[in-house]
This record gives sequence, structure tokens and C-alpha cells, in this order.
Amino acid sequence: MNCMRESLAAKKARGERVLVAYYPLCDPALGDAVEAAGVYLQAGADVLEMGVPCEDPRLDGATVRASMERALAHHAAEDAFDAIARIRAAYPTANLQVMCYSSFITGMGADAFARRAAESGANAVLSPDFPEEERAALDEVLAAHDLLSLRFVPYHLDADGIDALRRYDEGYLFMQAVDGATGVQPKVDPHVGENIAALKAAGFAANLCAGFGVSSASDAQEFVALGADGVIVGSAIISSALEGRMAAFIASLRAALDGCGTA
Repeated sequence: MNCMRESLAAKKARGERVLVAYYPLCDPALGDAVEAAGVYLQAGADVLEMGVPCEDPRLDGATVRASMERALAHHAAEDAFDAIARIRAAYPTANLQVMCYSSFITGMGADAFARRAAESGANAVLSPDFPEEERAALDEVLAAHDLLSLRFVPYHLDADGIDALRRYDEGYLFMQAVDGATGVQPKVDPHVGENIAALKAAGFAANLCAGFGVSSASDAQEFVALGADGVIVGSAIISSALEGRMAAFIASLRAALDGCGTA
């Protein structure tokens, strides 16, 4: 049984907000993987979105790019699986999701990738740039290893895009909240609320979580006000880690989401 599928469905049923926290695998700036993951989880993260370092992270902004550069200066990308396995051994019930670019999957081969991800203890996979024409085959391989296939919902969403998302209506959907790359933004873009409303009107039951540009507790509250079931935070967490305030920052996000009340 996939613990992430069950736990996120339970949170949705209770009307609780979801905090997906991006964890940059192999980045030495965060220190020991198990210790850092523990900080995330104890501070209130529901899902560790574990980023595999990539040489060309085209959807990511400067903060995540720098993190990946630090990681690749010391590790091969496949070392990420070893870090995941250590985290899983320490936290057997945690929700652990792999986030990687398509080049990592195709470079290994989908079967080998899915096997390694499952063996390391991952629950789910998100590959935002994976080719649409090849996605059904990847989904089949992931399902064979009881891995959730999560979807990235683009900023520009139309009716055809909504229909294509229907078979991914579990766990959570990653709602792109910025028309561009990741990174801190000066204000919350209300357009994501329109996409969330469209998916809810279409009957989607998964947690709809806004990501890209969530940089503060107030941002998290604003996205919930726009209809989000939770938020995904990456660059701001990395920045807080570099400044020595990661636990407090993640805890502030958790408190802000909990303070929004039930959905």
C-alpha cells in the first residue's frame, strides 16, 4: 500500500492543508540528508519533494540551480537514490516523492529508474518536462512499482489540458502559480485561482497545491484564499537553510496553513 496515496487522501477528507517541501538531494549546504529530512518533517512538511540534481534545470530559478550545481560538484545524480534510501530507513512512514527532469529518467531507462526509485523507498514521481507522447508508458512502469505518477499543471491551462489530467487525480496536483521559473516573487499571482476553480468545477478530488513563488507564510495563506488545498515551497526553503533558519521557516508555513482552517 502506498502510504502517500492514503495519507494525502485522508488529509483531503479532513479538510487539512498540505505542505509539500522541496528537498534538494545531495546539496552539501543542507548537511546530512537524514538530519535535514528530519528537520523538514518535524517542522511540519507533509511531503518531501526530493529534487534530483540536473545540469539543465530549465524550470528552476537561480536558487535551485545553484543548489543543483553544489550537488553535482560532489555527487553523481544517481547518488540521489542512496540519500532517499537513508531517509526512508530513518522515517518509514514519511511521504517521499522524487522530482526529476525527463533526461534523468530517459538516461537510465524508465524501467531501471522506476525500480531504483521504488527500491530506495520513494512513493511518487514528478517529472514536469516528460514528453506527453511517452507519458502513458512511463505511468504504466511507475504503477507496476506502486509509485504515484504526479502531474505538473501548467500556468496556461485549457479544456484539453484538464481532460489529460483526469487519470492523475490522486495524491496532489502541482499547480504552477507563476508564468515562468521557480523563485521568490514580489506578489501572489491570482491566475492560479482560476485554474484551481476550473479543476474543482471539473470534479477533481486530488489536493490542488500551488507552487513556484511561494516565499512566505502570508503567501501560503493567500494561495489558500485562492482555493488551493496546500502549497509547494522550494527556493525559499533553500534560502532559509543557507541563512540558518530552515526549521523556523518551515514551521511558519505549517502554522499559516493550519491557521487557514479546514477546507
